[in-house]
Amino acid sequence: MTITVHGPSGVTIDFPDGTDHDTINKVMTQAVGDGTNVPAPDKYQQAAQSDIAAVKAAGGDEGAGLTRRLVHGATLGADSTILAGLQTPLEMIKRGTFNPAEGYNYAKAREDQIMGDARKNTGALGTAAEVLGGAGAGMGLANAGITAGRFLAPNAGGLARLGATTADAAGLGAAAGANEGNGLQERATNALKGGASGLIAGPVGFLGGKLAGGVAAPIFANLKARFNPAGYAEGQVARAIHESGVSPDDLSLNTVQAANEGQPQFTLADSMGNAGQRMLRAAASGPGEGRTAIVNALEGRQAGQGRRVVNALSEGFESPQTAAQTRNAMTTARDAAADTEYGAVRGGAGQVDVVPAINTIDRTIGTGPGQTLQAPNDSIEGALRPFRERLARVSPNDFEAVQRIRGDMADAAQSARQSGNGNRARLIGQAVRELDASMEAASPGYRQANANFRQRSQDIEAIDAGRQAAQRGRPEDTIPNFQSQSQAGQRAFRTGYADPLIEQAQTAPIGANKARPLTNDAFQEEAAAMAPGNPMMQRRINREMTMFETRNAALGGSKTDMNLADAEAMGVDPHLMGMVGNIAAGNYHGAVHNALAAGRNHLTGNTAEVRRQVANILLQNGGNISAHQLRDMVNRTVARIQFVQGIARNMTRGAYGGLAVSNPAIADQRRSR
Repeated sequence: MTITVHGPSGVTIDFPDGTDHDTINKVMTQAVGDGTNVPAPDKYQQAAQSDIAAVKAAGGDEGAGLTRRLVHGATLGADSTILAGLQTPLEMIKRGTFNPAEGYNYAKAREDQIMGDARKNTGALGTAAEVLGGAGAGMGLANAGITAGRFLAPNAGGLARLGATTADAAGLGAAAGANEGNGLQERATNALKGGASGLIAGPVGFLGGKLAGGVAAPIFANLKARFNPAGYAEGQVARAIHESGVSPDDLSLNTVQAANEGQPQFTLADSMGNAGQRMLRAAASGPGEGRTAIVNALEGRQAGQGRRVVNALSEGFESPQTAAQTRNAMTTARDAAADTEYGAVRGGAGQVDVVPAINTIDRTIGTGPGQTLQAPNDSIEGALRPFRERLARVSPNDFEAVQRIRGDMADAAQSARQSGNGNRARLIGQAVRELDASMEAASPGYRQANANFRQRSQDIEAIDAGRQAAQRGRPEDTIPNFQSQSQAGQRAFRTGYADPLIEQAQTAPIGANKARPLTNDAFQEEAAAMAPGNPMMQRRINREMTMFETRNAALGGSKTDMNLADAEAMGVDPHLMGMVGNIAAGNYHGAVHNALAAGRNHLTGNTAEVRRQVANILLQNGGNISAHQLRDMVNRTVARIQFVQGIARNMTRGAYGGLAVSNPAIADQRRSR
């Protein structure tokens, strides 16, 4: 038995026998509305209402509760369509039709009715469940890689990320819109509305998220810095290491190698480059033990820069002695060897023809055969006449006596040359060469001894040549001059070359960058050709440059931030003082700025203890740094950053998913029967 009820506009609904009056009234009210522009339900909707009424009359649950709304959100509104599709065969049998479209329409009308009842039954709580389900759908799609963000490069900029976020929002909105309604036209219209809403919501949500993150980040940073300053400091340093682009293994290797090469003062901050220098500056800008440790460490090592540069030069050029020490040692060795070699040739020497040497002197001082020597009338004659007299009376058979005269003449020529009397040295040298030729003819061994003495003298002179090259030379001249020297001469040349550079490093004022003069192109080219230890020397010089830059970056420049920190340490907040002054002057805009600045200082994680911990980490050197610890610290921080970024991205997609299923732009298209 059924109860047939006829309503306005020809609406007729059959109710199972026993249906209570409240249910009949409710269904009929839904079917006919309040009589104002409400279209009459079609046969599919009437059948759906009748079926649901029968379920209620039998004491059954139609499923129009919170769970249904949660599922509706989680499927972005596709649950009604999916369930209707699954029930289509049953509806075809129930309605006695072979048309799948008819069966689907009956099933879809029933699911739409259930969803409409669920919205009326659950109210705001149901809306929250539906939004939660949509958020879960958005996050699930993002986790599965169904997001425009997967096409972004790791270093994508803000505009690219804004575009990806907007695309996701539009896609979720279009999908949710297409799942609401019946028929292709209605679904297409809703998809356009949902997509358009996403295009608007995407940028708004992206910028809002950035703003919210900017507000919340300092608060969370402050909390972590207060409760775990060491962990917070490690995270900040690890982030800077990641930004530096240098692997933890390389950072450790660089500092250990520096220590092994005589520069244990080279720290982690130096190895990190600009990223480490900036962080050290931040730690040194605030009051506390961290700043003290940084200042003491950087100033202390700068005081020893000259000594380290000197060591790098002396070891790089293999010149442990000064030029003067090297000259004395080489001169002593030359004279000792000459005494031995010249002494060995005296025994077998023949008669020495001293006449050519005497004739050379006579041509210079103006005497000829049979002439009587007069009193000297100039300095040249005065220098040569004593040698002429000695040669005239020496026995040609006494090789040793002739050799003594020759030695005195050579010393006189050398003395004149060193005193700047070049002409006198030249004229005496002519007589020495004539006498050498005669002595070499008298003793073949003398020729070799003389050649050895001459070569050793040239090697000693290479010291001055090297010194002159370092002070005024050019690579085009210096390098060929060096390469033309004997092996001993090259050692002497390097000593003479390094000597003025070492003097410059030793005498430079405290605080000056003593490595800077060694960075020019000429030195680089000449050192590569001359210094046996050039590779390590260049590494040491480059480290000195980096350490000076670190000191300058951390302690140099404007002292405003450090002065403000000093005021803060004394209990005076300069921003608050400035705010009072601006208020008194009527500068309210400036006062607001001061107030914000004062608040920012107390909200961030830049506490004194954090700065101390940062200083302890950044000032590690090759003696106490560990590649394993660095690697773990960086990996932990990078993983944490990526995890937080992933949560943020998924939450953003989830928010757009929730917005999509609750989009008011398509609310009027939802079937709520």
